[in-house]
Amino acid sequence: MSIQRSPEPCAVVYSGGTDSTCAAALAAQRHAEVHLLTYFERGTARSPRPEKNVERLRAAFPGTRFRHETISTDRLVRFLSYERYLRNLVRHGLSMLSTPGFSSLSWHVRTLIYCRENGIKHVYDGLTRELMHFPGHMGLVLTRFQSMYRRFGIVYENPVRDWEVPLDVQFLDRLVVDQHGYRLPEEDAEARKNRTTGRYLYEKGIFPHPDVKGSAFDREMQHDCYPFVLYNIMAFWVLLNWRDYDHLCSRMARLIGDKIEMISPLIEEHLSEGGGGALAPILERR
Repeated sequence: MSIQRSPEPCAVVYSGGTDSTCAAALAAQRHAEVHLLTYFERGTARSPRPEKNVERLRAAFPGTRFRHETISTDRLVRFLSYERYLRNLVRHGLSMLSTPGFSSLSWHVRTLIYCRENGIKHVYDGLTRELMHFPGHMGLVLTRFQSMYRRFGIVYENPVRDWEVPLDVQFLDRLVVDQHGYRLPEEDAEARKNRTTGRYLYEKGIFPHPDVKGSAFDREMQHDCYPFVLYNIMAFWVLLNWRDYDHLCSRMARLIGDKIEMISPLIEEHLSEGGGGALAPILERR
């Protein structure tokens, strides 16, 4: 049964990788216009841009209008990382090393403002249950993001959140990035067998293989995201050796929640002043 497409536009937080491209493909079947928002900061500025996958999406969905924007969040990340730093350091301690969390929050803050400026009320994000030690992938943190979007009249959705994650990732990725492998329980895997984002894109004719993660094809199509060395040391070598995963999630959710409470009034001021206020010099345009 075909899904009735909405004439209203939507936005996708778009790294250009397999998961975000799958989210964009799903969005293209629900909306007549899709805004793909790709972000970078100083640590990822030289990464590949995902234009090739944007063209693949356009070829696969000729009836959908795709608009791709590449936006720097470097100033915003620095602001989120260092505002009231000593006060936050006393309150949150080692959690202040959460560079991936601040990056994720910067993307969502920038997406929220972009959506309000362009009359968009629905945001899709291609998060799966891979890399669950990253703050932006944690369930508790996602609820904070959802609440932030809802406060500004926007629906935030993770359409591939519960899809299966390929197990044959590269050894180096398992060792350095996701050695703890926080995923769904094995007993749930059979029910979602082969329902991966890569397989979906392969069946739609967008990707040449059902599992390109970790391949040269993969590395050429999305930006690298490796400014997380200190965070990984803190998460794996300290907190997860001292306390359990739920404790790590609680700490990250508390930190991100505080940052959201801090910046939300600034977003309201920025929008009410037509792009002015304290955020104006921090937000970088395309």
